[in-house]
Amino acid sequence: MMVIFKSLVEGSQQSEIVTTALDLVKTAATLASDTSAIEPLLHQIQEIVASLPHEGFLTPEEENSIFDIYFKLEHYLIATDPMRNFRKEDLRNKASMSLRTRLESYESRITKN
Repeated sequence: MMVIFKSLVEGSQQSEIVTTALDLVKTAATLASDTSAIEPLLHQIQEIVASLPHEGFLTPEEENSIFDIYFKLEHYLIATDPMRNFRKEDLRNKASMSLRTRLESYESRITKN
């Protein structure tokens, strides 16, 4: 019994690796304990999604806009969320290596300015 329970618990703790900026920002948004606090960011996400063509491919500019929203969500989750404690590393581990590389490359460029 204990082995089955352990594997169920471990399985529920594993999360899917996200491969798109849009999935990453949506995943981060679901972690907020008070969605009213991030309502303006959710609205920005909806605006971007509504403007996407049916193929759903993001231009580099659109991806960077989503990354900007993600950084705000990440900051909220790390510094402000009233119910949960998050670490940047844990949040970013949800991204695929390729997505995380693009995210951190963009972050590096905007923090240099």
